[in-house]
Amino acid sequence: MVDKKDIAQAVLQAVDGLFPESDEVSSANLSPDNLPTILNLLQETIDGVKSEIKHIGESQQAEVAAWIQEARQLHTELSQDHNSLADITQFESRGDKLDDRVRDLSSQQTLLSDELVFNEELVGLLNNLKELQDAVSSSQTYATEGSLDQACGQFEVANGLFDKLADFDQILAVGLMKENLRSLKDGLIHEVEDCWTRLISTNSSESSLTIQDSVPVGSGSIAGSALLNTLDRLGILKEKLDRLHHRITHILIFPRLQPGSGAKQTFVVDNGQSKIQLRRRGRSDLTVGSLYADLKVVLEFLSSKLGPSISHLLARTLSPAILNHLMGSYLPECIPTDLDHFNEFDIILNETSVFEQYLDKAGWLEGNRGELKDWVSRAPRIWLNRRREDALDSLRRAFASGLGQRRRVERIERAKTVDGVLEEMPKPIDTNEDNWDTNWDLEIEEEEESKPKPKPGIPAPKPKSESKPPADEEEDVSGWGFDDDLDIDDAPGETAQDKQNAAPTSKNEEEDENMEWGWGDEDNQTKAERDSHTAHQANGKPKEKDVQDITLIETYSITSMPQEVINIILRAIEEAEKLSLPQYSNLAISSSTSGLLTIPTSILTAYRALSGIFYREDLNPAISIYNDCEWLEERLVELEKDVKSKPGPFATFDLQTGIKSISSFGRRSYWKEMDTKRVILNDLLDGAQGFEKCTQYPMSENCDTAVLSVVDAIQGIEMQWKDILSRSALFQSLGQLMNSIITKFINDIEDLSDISADASAKLATYVADIGKLESLFILPDQPRDALPMTAVYCEKWLKFQYLGNILDSSMTEIMELWRDGALVDFENEELMDLVRALFADSEKRSQVLAELRKPRRP
Repeated sequence: MVDKKDIAQAVLQAVDGLFPESDEVSSANLSPDNLPTILNLLQETIDGVKSEIKHIGESQQAEVAAWIQEARQLHTELSQDHNSLADITQFESRGDKLDDRVRDLSSQQTLLSDELVFNEELVGLLNNLKELQDAVSSSQTYATEGSLDQACGQFEVANGLFDKLADFDQILAVGLMKENLRSLKDGLIHEVEDCWTRLISTNSSESSLTIQDSVPVGSGSIAGSALLNTLDRLGILKEKLDRLHHRITHILIFPRLQPGSGAKQTFVVDNGQSKIQLRRRGRSDLTVGSLYADLKVVLEFLSSKLGPSISHLLARTLSPAILNHLMGSYLPECIPTDLDHFNEFDIILNETSVFEQYLDKAGWLEGNRGELKDWVSRAPRIWLNRRREDALDSLRRAFASGLGQRRRVERIERAKTVDGVLEEMPKPIDTNEDNWDTNWDLEIEEEEESKPKPKPGIPAPKPKSESKPPADEEEDVSGWGFDDDLDIDDAPGETAQDKQNAAPTSKNEEEDENMEWGWGDEDNQTKAERDSHTAHQANGKPKEKDVQDITLIETYSITSMPQEVINIILRAIEEAEKLSLPQYSNLAISSSTSGLLTIPTSILTAYRALSGIFYREDLNPAISIYNDCEWLEERLVELEKDVKSKPGPFATFDLQTGIKSISSFGRRSYWKEMDTKRVILNDLLDGAQGFEKCTQYPMSENCDTAVLSVVDAIQGIEMQWKDILSRSALFQSLGQLMNSIITKFINDIEDLSDISADASAKLATYVADIGKLESLFILPDQPRDALPMTAVYCEKWLKFQYLGNILDSSMTEIMELWRDGALVDFENEELMDLVRALFADSEKRSQVLAELRKPRRP
């Protein structure tokens, strides 16, 4: 059993937060019996603590007394501070009342000050209103009396006074004064304008201008100078002077400056010196001196009536109008085109210089000084420009009048024959053509422009052992000097110019050219005979060559335009020759000789520009352009040589650029037409769709129509061109067109993989139908049974004819033709493809194909 003291001690420790160390004490039961013990122990502990506190208090008594003393002192000070705070609060309350009083008094002071300022401003406003009212009334009084200048002065004063009242627009009285000022200004302007109208008046029907010295107004009058000053002060003088300038120029000056009718009129001032009028003179006076004298009358009249200051202002608009009209239309018309009258032109230049001096001295030039002097210095250039304009206008009028009647002209070529064989004929060729405007209305594609166009020579048929070129390269496009890119080797003794101007032809071409020009018609040797003869000569001993000069002539048709061009150019050259004579060396335009020699180039450029427009009226515009350009080129070459032979500036005369452009322009026109015709023919032949199933309806009908259409089209072209082109050119053109369609025909047939017997016969009839066009290649003076020259002009003609033979022959006959060399124009592969298409597979066909594979014997 646990002792009660231990339990009491555990309770006391529990007060301090301690836990009993003994488990028995901590687990013991606290019964009422233990309370006395516990209370006793607690009382003992309390008594001990009190004793300890008392002991400590006794030991610290001095320090506690000091703290008590300080506390009492602090309480005394706090009481004093509380009293001071009460005083401060009382003083602050009294200060707030004083501040409210000060603010109230300050507000009263500000109000009184503002009232004083307002009163002062109101007094000033009333004074200004009174002064403004006085100025307005004074201005109205002066206006009523007719003293417009003084009225305007008072208006300016009133306007200045009103500017001081600009900040008071919201005041009713100021607004009313503003309306009074506006009404006063409108009234002054109306009165001044009415006076201006009466001071300066014009009469269009009489062509007159009247300027009074003064006009009545109100109860008085106003002088012109005073009225002008008033207009200036009102800011409407410039507007009035602009209108006056318009009336002066259109009623007086411009009618006098008319080149024709103006010479019949002159200016007259009446006796009162207040009216100037444009009247008819007794007889026309076309001299510039008369014009300048009349202009001086007008300007002096204006100066005397308006005064120097107003004349100075009027000159700013009047002088440029007079000078522009004078230099723009009148003086250029005075420039003579005939050199015999150029002494008169020098007089015009001198009088123009004197007139400019007068204008400068009289103060009418203002900012236009030196313009007339500059025109005088530019007179030679102006004359030259007018000559160029006249020449170009002559060409335009010639075009406008139509192409005129056609005429036949000759083309003459000089050549040599060696042992009866025609050598190459010279033909100007230039690969550096200036083609900047050769495409007027022709729409030539760039790739066509880049193609070298062969010269229209006469190609002879010749064997071809090389591989077959593409169809578009097979066409013979040689024609009339278009092969500008051919490489020509120099012959012995041939100059560079000869090389440039000579067109290459082969020996066969020379012989065929002989036939074309009608030479050697009695020589009926066949091609084989000529080749044999040539080979015999080559194997035999050299023979002395028989060289002869011959002249070849043929005709073609041109319009009247080329001759008009030459006539205009000749007139310019004749003027240059005349101007270079000594008697014209003192003229102002004597330096324009070289400039006149540039007019021909401008004429040629204009001809090319206008041709595309005016040649449309012709039935065959492109062919007409070509013929005209060919003839024009020949004449220009001769003209250039003739002019260059003259001394002086004529040695540098150069028409090469113009000649090349004309030549290129004509040739491109021709080739554009040829390309168009070629496209049409190819489109017609395309209707056969490659001649496949040509024996089956309805394709057979399409094939028949295509072939007949092509034949009819070529015959129609021949009918259109035969009276225009030369015979050789016509044959050349027809040959090229036929070569195009038969090349397509050959290619279409060769593309067929299987040709039946019926189809072969049908295709052979097509060859025969197209072969009827041979009749177009017989010269008019030859009999109808003469040998046509088709093979000369159509490169694939012989191949085409032999294709007909192949279509209508057996394998044996085909091989005989091949062994005899008749099928030299066919490649071995072509013949093999035709044999495969025409004949069924058999042992004989295999033998034929094997033989065709062998190299062709030379």
